[in-house]
Amino acid sequence: MFQNLHRSLDQGKTLKLQCEVCEHLATLTATDARARCGADATPMDIRRRAKCRGCGAEGRVRVWI
Repeated sequence: MFQNLHRSLDQGKTLKLQCEVCEHLATLTATDARARCGADATPMDIRRRAKCRGCGAEGRVRVWI
């Protein structure tokens, strides 16, 4: 079974994304992460769709909770 936001991101936790190019760090609450990415989004889905707001790099992020 694949991990997704619904299974791994409990209320009170945050999803963190950090750009591998410029090191820009973004954090999303559980509610915001599910709204933006979808509850069934896997870490690979999130990496693939992410675009850095700092430098504009696409698909180059580290994702963790």
